[in-house]
Amino acid sequence: MIWGLAKLCAAPVVAVLLAAATTAAATRHPAPSLNPASDKLLRLSAAQRAATLAQIVAHWCVGTDTFLMGIVSDGPGRGNAYWSLRCADGSAWAIQIDPAGEFTAIGCDTYEANAPGKQCFKKF
Repeated sequence: MIWGLAKLCAAPVVAVLLAAATTAAATRHPAPSLNPASDKLLRLSAAQRAATLAQIVAHWCVGTDTFLMGIVSDGPGRGNAYWSLRCADGSAWAIQIDPAGEFTAIGCDTYEANAPGKQCFKKF
């Protein structure tokens, strides 16, 4: 009886140890990023990120606020990152950045009209 109880108690301990080993292995060998260009933006300060995205939109935009809406995880758009940017003049932009760092910027009004259910400054 005690042996059976020891087996029952050991099973959760083994599961925890396996989970810890898996986590440690994942830490040493992280999965490849879906979008390295977006990862670089995330590592910038908020002001640097706003300035970088403002350069994508146009020279007249002074970026004030950014927001990562999401990164497509599967399908034909896999790896595309979508960012929102607000400029000092009040304009707002949706910016698509592909994994290679190529980008497309459109006004949030146009983005929301052509992507039903999607909104700038909101996670998808």
